Amino acid sequence: MPHVDPSGQTHNLPVVPRPKTERPKPVAAPDLASGQADRLLRSREAKGWSLRDLQAASGVSMRTIHAIEAGTGKGAASCVTMARLADALHVPRGWLAFGG
Repeated sequence: MPHVDPSGQTHNLPVVPRPKTERPKPVAAPDLASGQADRLLRSREAKGWSLRDLQAASGVSMRTIHAIEAGTGKGAASCVTMARLADALHVPRGWLAFGG
């Protein structure tokens, strides 16, 4: 692939990656699950549902629902679990899982 230098001339030189000292520092991945517990709890309470009601509507165990609401799980719940809960609560899947 041709390389164009600052003066506008084209060269067929290979592009060499920058040395590590010149590379930008890595950016930490965002915590995509932040707020899941609160959004799930508020959505369930807004419907007036108990854990058992949400379990019956979604097929997700009460233990899992409680762990998500308490924030005691290992990070974000699986996408399938969050989709089942969102569908049962009639809220957008993306909102329940990631907020926004």
